[in-house]
Amino acid sequence: MLAAPNGGTIVNVSSVLGQLCPAGLADYSTSKAGLSALHRTLEAELRASGDDEKVKMILVEPGQVATPLFASVKTPNKFFAPVLEPVHVAQEIVSAIEEGRGGVIRLPAYATMVNWYAVLPAGLQRIARFLSGVDHAVAQTSSQKSYDEPKAAKTE
Repeated sequence: MLAAPNGGTIVNVSSVLGQLCPAGLADYSTSKAGLSALHRTLEAELRASGDDEKVKMILVEPGQVATPLFASVKTPNKFFAPVLEPVHVAQEIVSAIEEGRGGVIRLPAYATMVNWYAVLPAGLQRIARFLSGVDHAVAQTSSQKSYDEPKAAKTE
């Protein structure tokens, strides 16, 4: 990309769950947090080398996307945390690339406020988690999968 006349764009698709870390999704949240950290590190290296104008970096951190991975998760509040269609997220990414923008894409609206969550006192974080239902929605899905697995094994 550095040798290309027009440069290029690196897109990393992470998740707000890399910052929210709901109960029951340690593996998913950890990998997404790691990807977001890698993105920020690469972005800093490009900036330090002076190549940040040539190679754009886009970090995508959406909320729940309507994919098979989270099909069984019931969103606690569809108004504040609507489930995103993959095509909508893809359109935002393509738009940013075509416009030559770098930066962070967070969808829907609540995702833009996730960084503020990290600076809240622990007590307020617990209240926010309770009100959002994030831990309950995922934990319910995890226990449902565990419950359904033995049934699936018996029917084979």
